[in-house]
Amino acid sequence: MIEPGTLIDGRYEVLQRVGSGGMADVYLASDQLLGRKVAVKVLHHRFAEDQEFVERFRREASSAAGLSHPNVVSIFDRGEWDGTYYIAMEYLPGRTLKAIVRQRGALEPAVAIDVVVQILRAARFAHRRGVIHRDIKPHNVILDEEGRAKVTDFGIARAGASDMTLTGSIMGTAQYLSPEQAQGHAVSESSDLYAIGVVLYELLVGKVPFEGETAVTIALQHISQDPPPPSSINPAVPPELDAIVLRALRKDPAQRYQSADELIAALEKLRATLPAPRDEHALSGAGAAAGLAGAGLARDLAQPGLSTLRHARPETGASGSWRPATGRLAAYSPAGHGGAATAADGAPNGDRRAPQQQRDRRRWWWIGAAALIALAAAAVLIVLLVPRTVTVPKLEGLTKQVAIAKLHHLGLKADPSSAYSTSVAKGLVVTQSPAAGADVKPHATVGITVSLGAGSTTVPELAGRSLEAAEESLNRLGLHPDPVHRHSEIVKAGFVISTHPPAGQVVQKGSTVVVYVSMGPSKVKVPRVIGETQATAEEILREQGLAVTVTESPHAGTSAGTVFAQDPHAGTLVDKGTGVTIEVAKAKGPAKVVVPSVIEDGRESALATLRAAGFKPEVIEEPVSNPSHVGFVVKQEPPAGSKVSKGSTVTIYVGVESSTTTSSTTSSTTSSTTSSSTTTTKSTQAGG
Repeated sequence: MIEPGTLIDGRYEVLQRVGSGGMADVYLASDQLLGRKVAVKVLHHRFAEDQEFVERFRREASSAAGLSHPNVVSIFDRGEWDGTYYIAMEYLPGRTLKAIVRQRGALEPAVAIDVVVQILRAARFAHRRGVIHRDIKPHNVILDEEGRAKVTDFGIARAGASDMTLTGSIMGTAQYLSPEQAQGHAVSESSDLYAIGVVLYELLVGKVPFEGETAVTIALQHISQDPPPPSSINPAVPPELDAIVLRALRKDPAQRYQSADELIAALEKLRATLPAPRDEHALSGAGAAAGLAGAGLARDLAQPGLSTLRHARPETGASGSWRPATGRLAAYSPAGHGGAATAADGAPNGDRRAPQQQRDRRRWWWIGAAALIALAAAAVLIVLLVPRTVTVPKLEGLTKQVAIAKLHHLGLKADPSSAYSTSVAKGLVVTQSPAAGADVKPHATVGITVSLGAGSTTVPELAGRSLEAAEESLNRLGLHPDPVHRHSEIVKAGFVISTHPPAGQVVQKGSTVVVYVSMGPSKVKVPRVIGETQATAEEILREQGLAVTVTESPHAGTSAGTVFAQDPHAGTLVDKGTGVTIEVAKAKGPAKVVVPSVIEDGRESALATLRAAGFKPEVIEEPVSNPSHVGFVVKQEPPAGSKVSKGSTVTIYVGVESSTTTSSTTSSTTSSTTSSSTTTTKSTQAGG
């Protein structure tokens, strides 16, 4: 606890603590900078140590600071101090709605509606700006001296699911939790409307719909139990208001009012039909106390029996006289007062009527009594003989509980039955008999048929089927297909990948089944690999799920092994698995040269020619039948005119006499031995 006189953040001087909650304490402080009183909410240290909570606290406090509305407590400042965090806000010298309900009990329906509409206007203003309160409850609603409701803690009262285990930390909050909050699901505007529905319920009956020893027990009731109609606790609540409250408290957010505007419209429409509150100022005055006291007195005096008793109570005067309920004064003067006693009609006690006058008086009394009896009998006959009827109200679309309560309110009986319906939600009245508007006798029975929902069916196996076939199958089962397209590397485009709920799951008829339909493989953008080495280019393309084809060819100005072209071009969108061709510069080989012709050259001459051209000659002796070919080249490989790499081997075949049986291969570097010392010359071309 912060002591009075403490200066928070060098600006706010603490005057006194005015409240404490599960997450923070609230202090009345004096703003030393602007010279005004403010309420400073200081976060408990255990929450200040939770960085995620603190970040949310900061962010949402900033959002709430932008809310300027007559029904929203203004936030002036926020900051960090003494290891924790605080928010400075508008100070209202009023009382919380919770304190008023504790003192006052149930409010008149009209007064309750007036307060709740103000809360809804605050919620509507916040919702339009993307701020959800998350913790609307009477503790967070303050009524100022003029009876105006102001909602506080917008956007900063969010408690995590783990807080439910802290004893008492959010007990008040748990009583106003929406079912989705109790289950840890995401909150929405509808969650705030549920909490406001709980507040309205409490204002109408003086207590919340669900109570328990622990927060978890209460939360489970919000999830699984339906509250009794308010009119079952407070008969002053009309059936139409029952219907509004119970719709606001539906478990499914989709079945509640979808906006604050919608709920405001429903309440204001009903409010216009209700009588004015017995005390128009029931919630105004200093702290609303004086008005509440007046409202309590007005309520008490209006209760049957109480008015008569209070007016009939004797009032004793100093002389001992008393005033009966009839209002006539019967006084007496005791002995010693010097006055003569008088009867109720003022006649002196000593005055005695004549016997005839007394008989006349008795006769007229009997005549009057007989006349009164005759009139009473006539009234009874009129009631018995003139048929009285009751108009059957519209019950279709109401919950079973509300419909029955509405009939009982009119003195009619309900005969409920149930049936499946694909058009009306489970628990709501589908049909009624007699129909709305029919006139029936008092205590007549009205039949109502309550929807059991659409019945159930099993989601079929649709994977691998075409979308058209899947939709036809679901429609036939009374289910609504909702196609969602996704890429698939396996399933062909236009065919079903899977469903949600999955095949085999039992669902209600009329439910929506999401059908995931293949768009084929996902598209990828072809990356640029020109200028990369072949290995790097292949790695980049395969990482994108693309196939690679490599071709090699010479390319001037590009080093060997480098990509100089690609197809498709970079940036092209293609399906995964598409092939991309890359062209890689081929390494340069030895220079190409033309093989010279050495046919008909002598052995040594041919060898010299080939060596001079840069080739490695190889000699093979070839037996010839023509003696003139002996010692000359008769054949060569590769043939003359071929282009081969410099340094390649060229084989020449040199003629030898056919009688020579040994044929040897002589390397180009081995010296040749001739059988004749005589120099041979080329034979003539004429075959010589």
